Amino acid sequence: MAGFLPKVRRYMFSRDTMMLYTQSIKDVASMDIRCAEGLLCRELLPGDRGTFAKLLGTQRKRETLFQPVFDMKDVVERVRRGERCFVCEDGERIAGYIWFSPREKYILEIKVTLQLKDGDVYAYKAYVDKEYRGRSITPSILVTACRALLPAGFKRLLLVTMDWNENTHRTLKKAKFLCKGSLRAGYLATFRFMINTCGDIGISGSAGPFEFYGRLFGKLAEALSGAGATGRPRMV
Repeated sequence: MAGFLPKVRRYMFSRDTMMLYTQSIKDVASMDIRCAEGLLCRELLPGDRGTFAKLLGTQRKRETLFQPVFDMKDVVERVRRGERCFVCEDGERIAGYIWFSPREKYILEIKVTLQLKDGDVYAYKAYVDKEYRGRSITPSILVTACRALLPAGFKRLLLVTMDWNENTHRTLKKAKFLCKGSLRAGYLATFRFMINTCGDIGISGSAGPFEFYGRLFGKLAEALSGAGATGRPRMV
Protein backbone atom coordinates (compact mmCIF):
# COMPACT_ATOMS: atom_id res chain seq x y z
CA MET A 1 0.00 0.00 0.00
CA ALA A 2 2.86 2.37 0.83
CA GLY A 3 4.02 2.43 -2.78
CA PHE A 4 0.49 2.68 -4.15
CA LEU A 5 -1.02 5.60 -2.26
CA PRO A 6 1.38 8.29 -3.59
CA LYS A 7 0.20 7.39 -7.10
CA VAL A 8 -3.40 8.35 -6.32
CA ARG A 9 -2.74 11.91 -7.52
CA ARG A 10 -2.37 10.62 -11.07
CA TYR A 11 -5.87 9.15 -10.86
CA MET A 12 -7.38 12.44 -9.71
CA PHE A 13 -6.46 14.18 -12.96
CA SER A 14 -4.11 13.21 -15.74
CA ARG A 15 -4.32 13.27 -19.50
CA ASP A 16 -2.18 12.00 -22.38
CA THR A 17 -2.85 13.07 -25.94
CA MET A 18 -1.71 11.49 -29.19
CA MET A 19 -2.32 12.91 -32.65
CA LEU A 20 -3.40 10.53 -35.41
CA TYR A 21 -2.25 10.98 -39.01
CA THR A 22 -3.38 9.19 -42.15
CA GLN A 23 -2.27 9.04 -45.75
CA SER A 24 -3.08 6.96 -48.82
CA ILE A 25 -0.61 4.10 -49.16
CA LYS A 26 -0.63 4.68 -52.91
CA ASP A 27 0.31 8.33 -52.44
CA VAL A 28 3.11 7.48 -50.01
CA ALA A 29 4.45 4.81 -52.37
CA SER A 30 4.65 7.38 -55.18
CA MET A 31 6.69 9.89 -53.16
CA ASP A 32 10.21 10.64 -54.36
CA ILE A 33 11.88 10.51 -50.96
CA ARG A 34 15.23 8.83 -50.51
CA CYS A 35 17.59 8.47 -47.59
CA ALA A 36 21.22 9.56 -47.79
CA GLU A 37 23.66 7.87 -50.11
CA GLY A 38 24.95 4.54 -48.83
CA LEU A 39 21.80 3.73 -46.87
CA LEU A 40 19.28 1.09 -47.96
CA CYS A 41 15.67 0.67 -46.81
CA ARG A 42 14.13 -2.81 -46.95
CA GLU A 43 12.08 -5.34 -44.99
CA LEU A 44 13.56 -7.02 -41.93
CA LEU A 45 14.71 -10.57 -42.70
CA PRO A 46 15.27 -13.59 -40.41
CA GLY A 47 19.01 -13.22 -40.92
CA ASP A 48 18.92 -9.70 -39.45
CA ARG A 49 18.21 -10.81 -35.87
CA GLY A 50 21.76 -10.21 -34.69
CA THR A 51 22.09 -6.70 -36.10
CA PHE A 52 18.55 -5.80 -35.03
CA ALA A 53 19.29 -6.95 -31.48
CA LYS A 54 22.39 -4.71 -31.47
CA LEU A 55 20.30 -1.69 -32.43
CA LEU A 56 17.80 -2.44 -29.64
CA GLY A 57 20.72 -2.65 -27.21
CA THR A 58 22.03 0.70 -28.42
CA GLN A 59 18.55 2.20 -28.12
CA ARG A 60 18.26 1.04 -24.50
CA LYS A 61 21.62 2.60 -23.61
CA ARG A 62 21.19 5.94 -25.38
CA GLU A 63 17.52 6.79 -25.04
CA THR A 64 15.53 8.02 -22.07
CA LEU A 65 12.13 8.78 -23.62
CA PHE A 66 12.23 6.28 -26.49
CA GLN A 67 13.20 3.06 -24.76
CA PRO A 68 12.25 -0.11 -26.69
CA VAL A 69 9.38 -1.92 -24.96
CA PHE A 70 10.01 -5.20 -26.80
CA ASP A 71 12.79 -7.75 -27.23
CA MET A 72 13.71 -10.32 -29.86
CA LYS A 73 11.06 -12.78 -28.64
CA ASP A 74 8.47 -10.08 -29.31
CA VAL A 75 9.96 -9.56 -32.77
CA VAL A 76 9.36 -13.23 -33.61
CA GLU A 77 5.83 -13.11 -32.19
CA ARG A 78 4.91 -9.96 -34.10
CA VAL A 79 6.06 -11.46 -37.39
CA ARG A 80 4.11 -14.63 -36.59
CA ARG A 81 0.95 -12.51 -36.17
CA GLY A 82 1.41 -11.02 -39.63
CA GLU A 83 3.14 -7.77 -38.71
CA ARG A 84 6.03 -6.51 -40.80
CA CYS A 85 9.09 -4.49 -39.91
CA PHE A 86 11.01 -2.32 -42.36
CA VAL A 87 14.50 -1.08 -41.63
CA CYS A 88 17.22 1.18 -42.94
CA GLU A 89 20.65 -0.42 -43.10
CA ASP A 90 24.12 1.00 -43.36
CA GLY A 91 26.37 -1.88 -44.31
CA GLU A 92 26.50 -4.17 -41.26
CA ARG A 93 24.39 -1.84 -39.12
CA ILE A 94 20.66 -1.18 -38.88
CA ALA A 95 20.12 2.55 -38.50
CA GLY A 96 16.37 2.63 -37.92
CA TYR A 97 13.11 0.71 -38.12
CA ILE A 98 9.32 1.03 -38.25
CA TRP A 99 6.74 -1.66 -37.44
CA PHE A 100 3.55 -2.13 -39.49
CA SER A 101 0.44 -3.92 -38.24
CA PRO A 102 -2.58 -4.86 -40.42
CA ARG A 103 -4.81 -5.53 -37.41
CA GLU A 104 -5.94 -3.79 -34.23
CA LYS A 105 -3.07 -2.66 -32.02
CA TYR A 106 -2.76 -1.69 -28.38
CA ILE A 107 -1.20 1.76 -27.84
CA LEU A 108 0.70 1.55 -24.58
CA GLU A 109 1.16 5.30 -24.10
CA ILE A 110 -2.59 5.93 -23.72
CA LYS A 111 -3.76 2.37 -22.92
CA VAL A 112 -6.26 2.07 -25.76
CA THR A 113 -6.58 -0.28 -28.71
CA LEU A 114 -6.68 1.21 -32.20
CA GLN A 115 -9.32 -0.48 -34.36
CA LEU A 116 -8.37 -0.92 -38.01
CA LYS A 117 -10.64 -1.36 -41.02
CA ASP A 118 -9.98 -3.61 -44.01
CA GLY A 119 -7.19 -2.05 -46.05
CA ASP A 120 -5.71 -0.16 -43.09
CA VAL A 121 -2.15 -0.54 -41.85
CA TYR A 122 -0.89 0.99 -38.61
CA ALA A 123 2.74 2.13 -38.53
CA TYR A 124 4.22 2.29 -35.04
CA LYS A 125 7.36 2.19 -32.90
CA ALA A 126 9.48 4.12 -35.37
CA TYR A 127 13.07 4.67 -34.25
CA VAL A 128 16.25 6.07 -35.81
CA ASP A 129 19.65 5.85 -34.14
CA LYS A 130 20.88 9.28 -33.02
CA GLU A 131 23.91 9.03 -35.31
CA TYR A 132 21.64 8.84 -38.37
CA ARG A 133 18.99 11.44 -37.65
CA GLY A 134 18.43 14.20 -40.19
CA ARG A 135 19.05 11.89 -43.14
CA SER A 136 15.40 11.29 -44.20
CA ILE A 137 15.39 7.75 -42.82
CA THR A 138 11.86 7.72 -41.35
CA PRO A 139 10.07 8.96 -44.52
CA SER A 140 12.27 6.71 -46.66
CA ILE A 141 11.26 3.65 -44.66
CA LEU A 142 7.60 4.68 -44.97
CA VAL A 143 7.90 4.96 -48.76
CA THR A 144 9.68 1.60 -49.04
CA ALA A 145 7.10 -0.11 -46.84
CA CYS A 146 4.15 1.35 -48.74
CA ARG A 147 5.60 0.16 -52.04
CA ALA A 148 5.64 -3.35 -50.57
CA LEU A 149 2.19 -3.08 -48.96
CA LEU A 150 0.37 -1.62 -51.97
CA PRO A 151 0.35 -4.85 -54.08
CA ALA A 152 -1.15 -6.69 -51.08
CA GLY A 153 -4.27 -4.53 -51.27
CA PHE A 154 -3.64 -2.13 -48.40
CA LYS A 155 -5.01 1.36 -48.94
CA ARG A 156 -4.58 3.58 -45.88
CA LEU A 157 -1.63 4.17 -43.56
CA LEU A 158 -2.22 5.31 -39.97
CA LEU A 159 0.30 6.68 -37.48
CA VAL A 160 0.04 8.22 -34.03
CA THR A 161 2.51 10.37 -32.12
CA MET A 162 2.47 12.24 -28.83
CA ASP A 163 1.18 15.79 -29.11
CA TRP A 164 4.49 17.18 -27.82
CA ASN A 165 6.68 15.37 -30.40
CA GLU A 166 7.28 18.30 -32.76
CA ASN A 167 9.99 16.52 -34.77
CA THR A 168 7.60 13.76 -35.80
CA HIS A 169 4.84 16.27 -36.56
CA ARG A 170 7.17 18.14 -38.91
CA THR A 171 8.24 14.92 -40.64
CA LEU A 172 4.66 13.78 -41.24
CA LYS A 173 3.49 17.17 -42.45
CA LYS A 174 6.45 17.34 -44.81
CA ALA A 175 5.30 14.00 -46.23
CA LYS A 176 1.77 15.49 -46.62
CA PHE A 177 0.10 13.29 -44.01
CA LEU A 178 -3.34 14.45 -42.87
CA CYS A 179 -3.93 14.96 -39.15
CA LYS A 180 -7.30 13.27 -38.53
CA GLY A 181 -7.62 14.35 -34.90
CA SER A 182 -6.54 13.41 -31.42
CA LEU A 183 -6.82 10.45 -29.07
CA ARG A 184 -7.00 11.49 -25.43
CA ALA A 185 -7.07 9.22 -22.40
CA GLY A 186 -6.65 9.84 -18.70
CA TYR A 187 -8.35 10.12 -15.33
CA LEU A 188 -10.75 12.64 -13.84
CA ALA A 189 -11.66 12.28 -10.16
CA THR A 190 -10.44 8.64 -10.34
CA PHE A 191 -12.63 7.75 -13.35
CA ARG A 192 -10.97 6.66 -16.59
CA PHE A 193 -11.97 8.55 -19.76
CA MET A 194 -11.22 8.40 -23.48
CA ILE A 195 -11.89 11.07 -26.12
CA ASN A 196 -11.59 10.29 -29.82
CA THR A 197 -11.89 13.11 -32.39
CA CYS A 198 -10.62 11.04 -35.34
CA GLY A 199 -13.91 10.48 -37.15
CA ASP A 200 -14.17 6.99 -38.65
CA ILE A 201 -11.21 5.60 -36.72
CA GLY A 202 -12.29 3.69 -33.62
CA ILE A 203 -10.60 2.93 -30.31
CA SER A 204 -11.44 0.70 -27.37
CA GLY A 205 -10.14 0.54 -23.82
CA SER A 206 -9.52 -2.56 -21.74
CA ALA A 207 -9.18 -0.83 -18.38
CA GLY A 208 -12.73 0.52 -18.03
CA PRO A 209 -13.82 3.64 -16.10
CA PHE A 210 -13.32 1.98 -12.70
CA GLU A 211 -9.71 0.90 -13.18
CA PHE A 212 -8.56 2.86 -10.11
CA TYR A 213 -10.94 1.04 -7.80
CA GLY A 214 -9.98 -2.33 -9.20
CA ARG A 215 -6.34 -1.60 -8.45
CA LEU A 216 -7.15 -0.22 -5.01
CA PHE A 217 -9.25 -3.21 -3.95
CA GLY A 218 -6.58 -5.51 -5.34
CA LYS A 219 -3.95 -3.87 -3.14
CA LEU A 220 -6.25 -4.04 -0.13
CA ALA A 221 -6.92 -7.73 -0.71
CA GLU A 222 -3.20 -8.36 -1.05
CA ALA A 223 -2.46 -6.53 2.20
CA LEU A 224 -5.23 -8.32 4.07
CA SER A 225 -4.15 -11.74 2.83
CA GLY A 226 -0.64 -10.97 4.03
CA ALA A 227 -1.95 -9.90 7.42
CA GLY A 228 -3.96 -13.11 7.73
CA ALA A 229 -0.94 -15.26 6.95
CA THR A 230 1.35 -13.63 9.51
CA GLY A 231 -1.14 -12.49 12.16
CA ARG A 232 -0.11 -8.87 11.70
CA PRO A 233 -0.17 -6.30 8.89
CA ARG A 234 2.44 -6.92 6.25
CA MET A 235 4.68 -4.00 5.25
CA VAL A 236 4.92 -3.71 1.46
